[in-house]
Formats: sequence, structure tokens, C-alpha cells
Amino acid sequence: MALRKITVEDNVYRYKCMNGFGLNTEIATFEITIFLDSYKQSPLKINFVTWEDLYAGNPLKTGVKLIRLSTKEEEFVNLNRPKYIRECILYGLKMGWNGKNKIESIDGLKMLMSLGYDVSFLYPKEGVIMVHGKEYLK
Repeated sequence: MALRKITVEDNVYRYKCMNGFGLNTEIATFEITIFLDSYKQSPLKINFVTWEDLYAGNPLKTGVKLIRLSTKEEEFVNLNRPKYIRECILYGLKMGWNGKNKIESIDGLKMLMSLGYDVSFLYPKEGVIMVHGKEYLK
């Protein structure tokens, strides 16, 4: 998959979005990997662990209406859109990533909550799961 390009605050970044799901489970992942241009060894990884619909797929890949708690209005959120990639970069910068350093993978649902969205219905239906060695709770 070719890396896409985005410029945020005068810096050029490359990114890719990948999704997957566990066999025989309703748990799905959507991972956004972002690199500061020319720094492929220190990516920002944001993992969104949610449910998978047999017909509609991963809600964050295909798009889903989320309620912004401050306004109580619905917003259609599709993480493939550059608007949300920009938000991921800004959140990563706020969490201490500068593109040249490594940080732990970020919980994407927590990031969406920090942006003011109600993500409660996006959590997997049961239990604790592991993604890249990190626990994500319902």
C-alpha cells in the first residue's frame, strides 16, 4: 500500500490506514500509522479497537455517526479522511511524539473521546483484547 501525504503545521507526514479483525470474533481493529517525512523508524501508531459488522465492515473505516458531546450534534466520522489524520497527528504531538522519537501505540478511542465524541457504542462487545501487546478494555 502506498503511503499518503499530508502537511500539518508546515511538516510533511506520510500515513497509511489498515484494518483487520479477529477470526471468529466480532472485534475489529483500524490502525493509522503516521511518519514524519524521512523518519520511517519512529512512526506514530494509533489503534482503534471496535466491533466488526458482517455487512457494513469496520464502522471507523466505512464511516459512522458519532455524537459530539459539547453540541449534542451528530458528525459523520470516517478515519480515512485527512481531517481525522490531521487530528491524529495533533494528538500525537500533544502526547509527546515529534516524528523523530518512538512512543507507545495510542488508544484511538481515547483519542476520539478527547476530541469530544461519545464512542461508548464503538467498544467491542466483550472483555479485554490484546493488540500489538497492549490491552484494550471494553
